[in-house]
Amino acid sequence: MSKQDVAAEAQVETILTIPVRRLILWLSLTAAAMVMILIIWASTHNRYVITVDVRTMDAPVRCWEDIDGGLLSKKRRASRDFAPSRSYLGYCGVVMTTHGSFALPQTYPRPWLGQTRAEVHDRLKRGCRYDLVVTSEHGRPSKRDAGRTLRNPPEIRRVMFSYPC
Repeated sequence: MSKQDVAAEAQVETILTIPVRRLILWLSLTAAAMVMILIIWASTHNRYVITVDVRTMDAPVRCWEDIDGGLLSKKRRASRDFAPSRSYLGYCGVVMTTHGSFALPQTYPRPWLGQTRAEVHDRLKRGCRYDLVVTSEHGRPSKRDAGRTLRNPPEIRRVMFSYPC
């Protein structure tokens, strides 16, 4: 009898005829793509670009409301440079425009997307026209919203363009 070769070739592990390494790679890429799609959707959801004329600027340069804190944030007390002349418009005040009133982002924490409160405040002047990026839970702001006060007004995220005053 002859001696047979006992060393067999290594078998590639498969699941449903797909090699395991390739399956892990494709599942990882799919999960990463889903996370990216979720991040892009969350950052663009309820964002609108509108053209407005600023009527009144009744908001301090520095302002933030108090929070209780949480897992990733510390407890902080409310603070502002000065109280807005119209107290019914909220603790941090608003910018009144032809499309209603808009809140500025809070000073702290600094927004990840968009401009800081001080940058937006410095660029907005009474009587001028601007293209603004705003976030709104109530849909796209329009001229019909002028004069209405909302409990949670739309928030200005960025001043895109300023027209000549």
